[in-house]
Amino acid sequence: MEIIELTRFVEIANAKTLQSAAANLHTTPGALSKSLKKLESSLGILLFDRVGKQLFLNENGKRLLPEALKILDLKDNVKAMLTPTTPVFNCRVSAPAILQYRWVGSIGAKACDIQIEYETDFELTALDKVKRGLVDIALTTQLIQSRLNEDLEMVTIGELTLKLAVGKTHPLASQHSVTSAELANYPFAVPNTSPFCGELRGFSCDGWPHSNLKREIKWIVNDYAALCELVKCGLAVAFLPDYMIEAWQLTQLEVASNLKNDTEQVCLIYRRHAPAWIKALAEEVKLIS
Repeated sequence: MEIIELTRFVEIANAKTLQSAAANLHTTPGALSKSLKKLESSLGILLFDRVGKQLFLNENGKRLLPEALKILDLKDNVKAMLTPTTPVFNCRVSAPAILQYRWVGSIGAKACDIQIEYETDFELTALDKVKRGLVDIALTTQLIQSRLNEDLEMVTIGELTLKLAVGKTHPLASQHSVTSAELANYPFAVPNTSPFCGELRGFSCDGWPHSNLKREIKWIVNDYAALCELVKCGLAVAFLPDYMIEAWQLTQLEVASNLKNDTEQVCLIYRRHAPAWIKALAEEVKLIS
């Protein structure tokens, strides 16, 4: 069993076809097929179930994948330590767009000699990509903690709070505080899909409590940049992350009622055996956040 065989095994497991894996590795399907057969022969087991041209990990393959990633992470760690000159690392990060908006700068500020490649995914997909070795780090909320396994580590780097906001020209912008009754007189812009997990959760997923409080919903928008634009123009009231309120120069409303601000902890998740530079990056981001 050789490093190149494990590298190719991981790529095949994620690509699910020899053709796609070969294209990603700049080799041929025939070379990958020989490599896979050699690995299976050395282990004395089959690693995939073959359905047409597609390959799906069987139980043996599912057990091997996390162990293969540990070995490859260890290889990358040793290589980084022994390289005579300072290498330029490539860090792949998967995160929901709403979290990238705030933390892309914080991560980049501490990423000396690190090229960062972002992929936009909801939390469960981001976590799965870390588990499968498709990315190095997942940027998520702490709500996903129950999905972690013993091969993963989580570092809390900050928090976000959804707060009620209006544009500076909105009639409510001049008031120190408002009541839920006053809010009922103005239209809201709301998402109906969670910006974190991507699930369709209805209009209350923006932070409005499950109660008899009434409000007018005029716009249903799941893009938070579009939400911010509606608010900035003075057209709508909306719950927005605190950092977006600041960035878009909006006015935060204090509500004299039972409306409360929802706060979520934000975390970086990476494999426990990841190279030391990934762990160091996570700790540095934690410190500046």
